Amino acid sequence: MVMVQLGQCNGVLCQYPKLSPLIKRRKERVQRSMSLQAQALHSRTQRIMDSIAVDGEVGGAGGAYSYKALKRLDHIWSSICSPETVSQEPQQVISSIRGVSSHSDLTDKAVDKFDVVVCGGTLGIFIATALSAKGLQVGIVERNILKGREQEWNLSRKELLELVDVGILEEGDIEQAIAVNFNPNRCGFEDKGEIWVKDILNLGVSPVKLIEIMKKRFISLGGVIFEGCSVSSISIYEDASVLQLAEGNILSSRLIIDAMGNFSPVVKQIRRGRKPDGICLVVGSCARGFIDNSTSDIIYSSSSVKKVGDSKVQYFWEAFPAGSGPLDRTTYMFTYVSPQPGSPKLEDLLEDYWDLMPEYQGVSLDNLEILRVIYGIFPTYRDR
Repeated sequence: MVMVQLGQCNGVLCQYPKLSPLIKRRKERVQRSMSLQAQALHSRTQRIMDSIAVDGEVGGAGGAYSYKALKRLDHIWSSICSPETVSQEPQQVISSIRGVSSHSDLTDKAVDKFDVVVCGGTLGIFIATALSAKGLQVGIVERNILKGREQEWNLSRKELLELVDVGILEEGDIEQAIAVNFNPNRCGFEDKGEIWVKDILNLGVSPVKLIEIMKKRFISLGGVIFEGCSVSSISIYEDASVLQLAEGNILSSRLIIDAMGNFSPVVKQIRRGRKPDGICLVVGSCARGFIDNSTSDIIYSSSSVKKVGDSKVQYFWEAFPAGSGPLDRTTYMFTYVSPQPGSPKLEDLLEDYWDLMPEYQGVSLDNLEILRVIYGIFPTYRDR
């Protein structure tokens, strides 16, 4: 039943329908039902990730935490698993040109000249600083703002001291970058026993602090950083390599180092678009609420091979205390698969992770506060 009342619209007496209380309550129930149905369509992973505030995503592996970024990476992974046998020819980023650069069409253009240009700054900052310390003029090209991710790197002190040995860090810098220190560390496999070791991957190092230290040192040595810039093309002349940035800058260098990672356009061209022979899929989280949080797992497997999608996988685990708080812990679940149609997506693995991680760590998911969700894919190739 619809009741009709007279009302005033902009000073004019007019007629409009008004819902009865019964129909209004029915409408509210339908709207609530539709909202619950929409939530049910979302995976548990999406619901968890959408509930986390994401701020400050950066470049490099593990630098993105949002659900949209997860879907983008899953799309890339799905394209790798595509059944298409004819690989697309990758973009030709590098070209060889006869002659010297001074006789090219660059003569009348502004060119920044370096001894070395490093493409990719998240890890490239370390080699760039080492070369700058040797007296070379070095530039870095980084498509994002050059800064470290929030999620810690797990290293051994011995590895950090190697950076001291080459002269790009001081021991005081190491102490400043270490967020957490823990021992002992477990290695174990199902029904095969456990081995406990010390001082192996027992430090949680803050990439934010470490890269900020390196960035300041690099600039103090005369290094130049081109942030928010992407590689467009690299031309190899007889006397120099010339790098054209998408933003218009032109850089000339005696040497170009590719530190852009697994999906570098240079790597794609060198491999001629060839698909990886294998992939390591990694998912995990950093969460708050772990009471027993003084040791780590370097590698641990607590289950046999299982079927996920059309693939058979065995899950392996890593777990480390996090430096953000005494109850904070990072756990990774990873596996190795061949890229083929029906291979599990990262979101599929995360759905398993939410079931298996609490059992692995002896906690309830309901008692944890998920601080961030972590994921990545790492391709491998056979020598041919």
